Amino acid sequence: MAGGIRLQGITKRYPLAEGEIRALDGLSLFFPKGSFTVVLGRSGSGKTTLLRLLAGLEEPTEGRILFSEDVRRGGRCGDGVGIVFQEPRLMPWLTVEDNVAFALKGRLEDAEIAARTTSILALLGMETFRSAYPDQLSGGMAQRVALGRTLAFDPEVILMDEPLGALDYFTRRRLQGEIAGLHRETGKTFLLVTHDVEEALALGDRVVVLEAGRVTDCFCIPFDRPRETGCPEFLPLRRRVLESIAGEQCLTGGH
Repeated sequence: MAGGIRLQGITKRYPLAEGEIRALDGLSLFFPKGSFTVVLGRSGSGKTTLLRLLAGLEEPTEGRILFSEDVRRGGRCGDGVGIVFQEPRLMPWLTVEDNVAFALKGRLEDAEIAARTTSILALLGMETFRSAYPDQLSGGMAQRVALGRTLAFDPEVILMDEPLGALDYFTRRRLQGEIAGLHRETGKTFLLVTHDVEEALALGDRVVVLEAGRVTDCFCIPFDRPRETGCPEFLPLRRRVLESIAGEQCLTGGH
């Protein structure tokens, strides 16, 4: 198949005493190599379950996930697929540099680990904080380190589970720009899960809407980056996406 990841009829069920929860329901999608896809949906729509299956943290109940040969998916997350969680999950007793380098120990020679870590810290603008500890970092800095830890594996696919959700507006906007820059510079396949429509429109080449474990809509974003989602040309697309997620009440009843 063409380079990327293909999902064929993916269903994921979780048993309960009273029955079962169907988190994903016959999902079929293709993520082309080098693309930036945003999966958008309300809580409980199946977004995080999708990422966990792609990362190899869980297995589908039904269906197949096919990786092209250039996506070197090994036996655990990090060989061909890397994931960044909503919380940075840094080890508090290690410095920034050591957090980025930790999982490479025993996989690479010390000189290569040092060179790769230095390169990643430079890419993320964290060189001057390499000796800092997690409790000395802002939320945005900590999330950069978490992203750097994923990049250290040099995965072909980078999965992100609402990594900016806990950040303030200004830090979030800045890191959105940095993530877009990383996608442009690395050419890797990015898949971001979020419930934030503005973030989806700012970052994605394509926005996939999930509801009850099914794809209900898909939007191609025809604008170059960097993007200002408040510009008039974005308004019709933003309205269509909002209507797809929640209907007219989203536009008239709340914010």
